[in-house]
Amino acid sequence: MRLILFISLFFLIFNNANLFSQDIKFAHKIISEISSSKYAGRGYSENGDSLTAFYIIDLLKKNKIESFDNSYTQNFNISVNTFHNNISLKLNGNSLIPGLEYLVSSSSNTIKGKFPVIVMNYELMNYPEKLQLISKDSIEKSFLLIDTFYVKNKGFKDAADDIIKYNLFNAKGIIETEYKNLMYIPSQTADKFPRVKILKGAIPDSLKFIDIEIENDYKNSYNTRNIIGYIHGEIDSFIVFSAHYDHLGQMGKDVYFPGANDNASGVALVLDMAKYFSKNSKKLKYSIAFIFFSGEELGLLGSSEYVKNPKFPLEKIKFLINLDMVGSGEKGIKVVNATEFTSEFELLKKINAKNNYLPEIYVRGPAANSDHYPFYKNGVKSFFIYTLGEYSEYHNIYDKSESLPLNKYEALFKLLVNFSNQLN
Repeated sequence: MRLILFISLFFLIFNNANLFSQDIKFAHKIISEISSSKYAGRGYSENGDSLTAFYIIDLLKKNKIESFDNSYTQNFNISVNTFHNNISLKLNGNSLIPGLEYLVSSSSNTIKGKFPVIVMNYELMNYPEKLQLISKDSIEKSFLLIDTFYVKNKGFKDAADDIIKYNLFNAKGIIETEYKNLMYIPSQTADKFPRVKILKGAIPDSLKFIDIEIENDYKNSYNTRNIIGYIHGEIDSFIVFSAHYDHLGQMGKDVYFPGANDNASGVALVLDMAKYFSKNSKKLKYSIAFIFFSGEELGLLGSSEYVKNPKFPLEKIKFLINLDMVGSGEKGIKVVNATEFTSEFELLKKINAKNNYLPEIYVRGPAANSDHYPFYKNGVKSFFIYTLGEYSEYHNIYDKSESLPLNKYEALFKLLVNFSNQLN
């Protein structure tokens, strides 16, 4: 009898382990797929966003997730500056490596040619009389390199951001010196001048000229889409899981931003939740919706569009959980809006403490830092959850699937399932 009990227990544990290993395998497959070069950084060139959307929709269909109005998509238009053509840069005749040593600003315009460089650093900014000796004509024919390191003149230091942003000296282009990490932010607009950010270590001590080629493609009205699906529950109210699927796109033909943590990880977790609940739909108290937003990186455009034109009334959302950058977690999670919805936060903590899923759940107040925010501003109870850990790649070329640990993926998955099932 004991032997039979032992064997039964062994197979129960083994099957549960296998069940979860499939979850991790499923997540890895999704993250690896949509952060690959095929999807061009999930931006708005080379059909990156569309290919990602079709991939998500296909998985929703395979898991028998229902659609509203016979369509999983909600189309809307955006403006965006893109770079899918030639990008190259040389300093004093030496080529720099795109993505690794320099980034083109996302608001840059097209330019091609060889230009002198005027270096505006502490040697110039600390002595205004030297700056006055540079003619307007020479600046307008040159690139202006801005480096505020060691600058003591507070007036120049404070004005540097405006010089860079607005090209106040009307230079051919602007070079920003970066001492830390190269980070890319997409843009809805295109300036009349180019701007590049270059790592300090890649800039020669005596910089004389820049040889540069940038070709932008500004899209004034580009059609993209949110993706929405749902599962029926007993009660006509919804728990919503959301994640943005867009990322930064590409910078030239050879450089793209994978976005494994930001936010292929969130997409994978929401799709995994959809797969799980589709297999357990008979037990659902509340209906569950799954929303994947486009345009988040450009300023929460997809979620803002959704709250203006929801597929079902916002008042029917019992609770929304937005997942963004959930690829680590060995230090726990942070919950945005924890201070606003204290009973739900206490439930989350209670479940975690009982099951010892995560080492810590940290409190954060309201913040307009992901797609939960338009819902929150429109009266919807919501959390934005992101993981905390050693993984720090963000908005760069190194946020790759093979580097993403997913070391608390199982724990977060189980915590969210239990939270959904216990929500009153």
